[in-house]
Amino acid sequence: MKIIILAILILLLLPLPLFIFAAFCNQKEIRERGFKKALMELTQAELSAGFSLLTAICTRPLTFLSDLPLIKKNGDNTPILMVHGLYHNKSAWVLMRYRLNLAGFTGLHTWQYNSFTTSYPELVLELRDIISELHRKSGKKIILTGHSLGGLLACGATQDPEIEKMCAGIISMGTPYGGSILASIAIGRLGRSLHPDSSLFKGEDKIGYPKVISKTAIVSPTDELVLPWKNLIPRPDDWSVIRCPALGHVAMLYSGKVCEIVTQTIRTIQKT
Repeated sequence: MKIIILAILILLLLPLPLFIFAAFCNQKEIRERGFKKALMELTQAELSAGFSLLTAICTRPLTFLSDLPLIKKNGDNTPILMVHGLYHNKSAWVLMRYRLNLAGFTGLHTWQYNSFTTSYPELVLELRDIISELHRKSGKKIILTGHSLGGLLACGATQDPEIEKMCAGIISMGTPYGGSILASIAIGRLGRSLHPDSSLFKGEDKIGYPKVISKTAIVSPTDELVLPWKNLIPRPDDWSVIRCPALGHVAMLYSGKVCEIVTQTIRTIQKT
């Protein structure tokens, strides 16, 4: 029992160096917020990151949970396609899928990809095929929900005007719209391509955005993986940026408050 408790404590504290580094990278913003407030937010986010790391490790092998029958089967069947982030899989959406279903949504779909054997352009093309097939089967416009890299993939897919016509909106969470300096130590070419100096963010081939559909970015004020924090904000001014409570990067997936924001945003998109 002591070994189990010790292992849990280690997991809870494991993200701490990342938050210390995040504070170092965002000193100006922390001074503007005030040291006391920033310290409280970083502490809250570190604890959430520790618990989310434990949750992610426990649920990662259980991808079948994302395919379990929905509790509410007769409800709003607007197709919602959920795209996970780097190094994760569709088990990332276990809690949010459950909460969205309780909120009345029944058209919930997940897409899974391998973070180690592919590249951003390849994934964008694959996602376009997924969107086309889902649109063909449902006959309805799709709402794309992406966490981290998943948000960038949603943007890349809907750069194609024909694919954009099949979609109603994008909702992203913790997406590195300007890349992250931590990508320099990432494993695999996909992870390393998320560095701010990569071609995804600079030059003629950089990631673009859909022009017409609704676009919402949900941002944590204390993200420990997207650094600096200014890189969480999309450059175009036609995005709606919503700041959630202080949470770790992965913890956004398991937050009831973030799910409430996603739910409200979906309903707003449906009204437009």
